[in-house]
Amino acid sequence: MKLSALCAAAVGAALAILPVQAKAQDLTGKKIGLASREITNDYNRDIIAGAREVLEAAGAEVVVTDGGTDPRKHNENIENLINSGVAGIIVQLGNAQQLAPVVAKANEAGIPVVTTSVGSTTEGALTDVGGDDALMSAMMSRALLSSIDYQGDVYVFWVPGAPLLETRKRVLEAMAADYPKVKLHEVPTEHSVARVQTQMEDLLTANPAPGSIAAVWGAYDLLTSGAVEAIRRNGRTEIKAASIDGDRIGFQMLLDQDSPFVATVVQDVPTIGRKAAQALLDKLNGKEDFPSALYTDAWLAVRGNGVAAAQKRWGDGIWADLGMDKADVESRYPQDKDLVVVQPVLP
Repeated sequence: MKLSALCAAAVGAALAILPVQAKAQDLTGKKIGLASREITNDYNRDIIAGAREVLEAAGAEVVVTDGGTDPRKHNENIENLINSGVAGIIVQLGNAQQLAPVVAKANEAGIPVVTTSVGSTTEGALTDVGGDDALMSAMMSRALLSSIDYQGDVYVFWVPGAPLLETRKRVLEAMAADYPKVKLHEVPTEHSVARVQTQMEDLLTANPAPGSIAAVWGAYDLLTSGAVEAIRRNGRTEIKAASIDGDRIGFQMLLDQDSPFVATVVQDVPTIGRKAAQALLDKLNGKEDFPSALYTDAWLAVRGNGVAAAQKRWGDGIWADLGMDKADVESRYPQDKDLVVVQPVLP
């Protein structure tokens, strides 16, 4: 009888709590700001989509801003969101030091802030949500260096000053240091596919002999697509290329016939947005303690597991999106590699 009474009391208490939780998380009539440094690729768009899904389900109106790759404009947009009286802000991309002053202003106004894909701790932000960039770069860099048997000239395309891209590049450099036959060549660039394509064209002109360029390491898929296009146009498909994100354009490059692109690390990008939105909801619901960083899953996609990797990220509709026939892809590239999903294991 005592046990039954305890169970009944517990159930009653739980039921009593439920309406309070639902009420606390009801954001009807409130606005949440989602400030993006840029909105140029699937990665940017899907973080927004994931966050919007959670926030709109809670009744919030989502206000999205686009900094157009300009950090100053990005900060101005965040300040405008603060002045507009939003209930919370999710910041996508940026430099932790540059973001800290505007995050402080948000905190002074009683507005909680969650960052995504900053890759570092921003003073005053609840948490940073993203992929583990060091881990993903290790996966991609290992795949690329293995594809050239750890020897040759590797051209490294990245955007200087972009924190995530700098992290990815540092991991490549640390790995390449163990292989004396690998020579890295830095190619600083901009967030512009056309610019990368032009730079790659110039490199191919300057290095016309087969084997003079072993590989292209690209910081992310869309950026790398410019180099891949130049390689294909010049018939230099002996050159290998790889990058990170698992965007649709990444799978297009990976699974095309005679493509130089050999690997991409796929991120569960929508979950970055969902986790960020949930952290913001938790804060508005009274939670105080948050880990400094939250991570999502990632997996390496190569030709031998490309079908499973693409469908895990994008679903069965990916083939229509890419204009590809799944059976043709499976015939062209036997699917004989395992799909291994990874995430940092934390204490």
